[in-house]
Amino acid sequence: MVPGDVLSTGRLARPTARDALLAPLRARTYGTLVYLALAFPLGLVYFVGTTVGLSVGLGLSVLVVGLPVVAATLGGVAVVAAGERLLAHHLLGADVTDQEWQVTQVTGPWDRTVAFLTDVAVWGALVFVLSKLLVGVAAFTLLTVVFTVSLSLLAAPLYYDAPGVSAGVSLPEPTTRELSVVVPWEQFEVGLSFVVRLTSWTVTTLPEAVAVSVLGAAVLLAGLNVLNAVGWLCARWAELTLAPTADDRDGVRPDT
Repeated sequence: MVPGDVLSTGRLARPTARDALLAPLRARTYGTLVYLALAFPLGLVYFVGTTVGLSVGLGLSVLVVGLPVVAATLGGVAVVAAGERLLAHHLLGADVTDQEWQVTQVTGPWDRTVAFLTDVAVWGALVFVLSKLLVGVAAFTLLTVVFTVSLSLLAAPLYYDAPGVSAGVSLPEPTTRELSVVVPWEQFEVGLSFVVRLTSWTVTTLPEAVAVSVLGAAVLLAGLNVLNAVGWLCARWAELTLAPTADDRDGVRPDT
């Protein structure tokens, strides 16, 4: 691992070119991979539980019994938000400290209810929890594409000569395209034409397989950096929704 690269170091700095080249050696990369791998199953559970709880609670609110269901659902959202703050901080390096809920600062059932329902932190947590499924779907798709493509290319030297297995580019039939450039010059026309022929290519030798493997390493490096960029965006989103500043909570925007 890169010296000094730990999983939880406060606010996450913008990545540099050195970070991009050393992505496979950085602890943060693997923290990001774990976070993104967990995003889909957690997001699915969060979305189903929250939408069902709110739907049932709001539907029964006319009978009063629905209000405790809504309150329990929002309380569950607060618990989930606390867990997500830990994941975002330790795996992504997001600057999300423990949240102080306004409901703990007042007394009386009515005042507590009003404080809970008007707390920016509550609604930020709700937005984050509901958006987790969308993040999870995108993360699952990216993880699948990056590792399927890169690992299949990296492993080319192991299977290129196996019976019934081929590595390379396969086209149904050769394709020919002609690119032409014509420039008028006095009474003449000067033209330049290129014929491009695309056809299937199959790896048949070990050097070709090694070249494909090198390409796979490049694809993996690029993919890890894309996933790190997604992790950086997830950290920023967690900071925005799970850790509103005091000014945000009071409805005041800080001076810039």
